[in-house]
Amino acid sequence: MKKLIKPLVLSSISIILFCCTPYFISNNFDIKTANHKEVAILPFEMIYNDLIPEGLTEEDLMLIKEAESIAFMTSFFNEILRSTKSGKKAIRVNVQHYKNTLQIINENGINISDSWDMKAQDLSEILQVDAVLRGYIEKNQLMPDLESFGIDVGIHIINILTDNALWPWIPFDLTKSKEVKTNYSLVDGKDGTTLWSIAYDIDADWRNPANEIIDDVNRRSSRKFPYRIK
Repeated sequence: MKKLIKPLVLSSISIILFCCTPYFISNNFDIKTANHKEVAILPFEMIYNDLIPEGLTEEDLMLIKEAESIAFMTSFFNEILRSTKSGKKAIRVNVQHYKNTLQIINENGINISDSWDMKAQDLSEILQVDAVLRGYIEKNQLMPDLESFGIDVGIHIINILTDNALWPWIPFDLTKSKEVKTNYSLVDGKDGTTLWSIAYDIDADWRNPANEIIDDVNRRSSRKFPYRIK
């Protein structure tokens, strides 16, 4: 394992690289967030690299994107809670429950995909939180089995994605190497500046259930989530 690289201070920020993973935290994080009481996790932005399977409409694709967006959002919320299990690495702010976040967004007439392009300040004001966590996921494989998150994408979509085969269904040319690229950013609700971010690639074994894959993707970043009580 490579040794940790000492923090580099540039202007008002600190940049830390660990194990080849880009990691950033503002060097005045504690000062800027001293009065923060609550943060919200936004629906994750989903990007797909491969060609869309034949038979899927644009409406189908958007349904899948928004379903996976909610699944990643839900998982990240749960992984933060798991990271504080038994009082270890407790955080000093409340994390708005993802169901409340989704309800407030819906009540304000905001679609999941619309939230991806909205300013952090506007969403923070709507959600009445001090900061928001944005997630960006880029991958090759669509996930039809989201039932563990209480999400049903529709039987016709599942049949198209699995070619009427039982899950797991793996395309013959799908490799396991660097399947998922991730980026997470905590953005201040007042001035829109990035307070913390982490980005990395992760190998995904698509033979596993969707909830296991998604939790594995989120686990590393959630453990680095700031606001930890020292």
